[in-house]
Amino acid sequence: MRKGGLRYAARHMNLSRTLPIKRAAHVYLVRDRHLLLVEERMDDGSIFYGLPGGKANPGETLADAAARQVLVETGLTVSNLQFVSLLEGELLTGTRNECYANFARFTAQFHGELDPTDPEVVGVKWVPFEQTEGLMRYGPPPECEERNPLIWLPTRDFVAGTPRAYYPI
Repeated sequence: MRKGGLRYAARHMNLSRTLPIKRAAHVYLVRDRHLLLVEERMDDGSIFYGLPGGKANPGETLADAAARQVLVETGLTVSNLQFVSLLEGELLTGTRNECYANFARFTAQFHGELDPTDPEVVGVKWVPFEQTEGLMRYGPPPECEERNPLIWLPTRDFVAGTPRAYYPI
C-alpha cells in the first residue's frame, strides 16, 4: 500500500487504546435570526443552554437521532434535515468520560408547538443570534463535553454565517 494509505496510517498512529465512540446530532432551528435552545439543569444546579438533539442509539443514523431528540426536547417535528457540520475526534481525554466523538449538526424545517417531554429539559427558548454566545457556559466539570469550548465553535460560526463542514476536536 502506498504512503498515506491505511497500512501506513496504522503503523504511524498510537493504536494502543480503544475509546468508546459517542455519536450525537443536534439541529440549528432558526426563526427570524433567533436560534432555538433548550435549557437543562446541570448537577451543580446551574442552567445549561444547548442545541436540541442528543446521542444516537445503536443502529440509528445521526439524522434519525436528531429528529427523535428534537421531538422529545422541544415538541417540534423536523423534516428536510440538511447537513451543516461534523465535529470529530477525541474528547474529554484523561477523564472517566473520554471518548471518540462524532457529532453532527443539521438545519431543518420544523412545525408544531413547543412542548418538551424530556424530564431533563426545564425550558425551551428562542435566542437572538447576537445573544447566543453569551449563554454558552464553559468550564467545570471537565467530564461534561457540553462545557468544552470546542463543542461550541460550530454554533458560533453558524450564527456568524461562516459555518465549516468539518471541525476536528
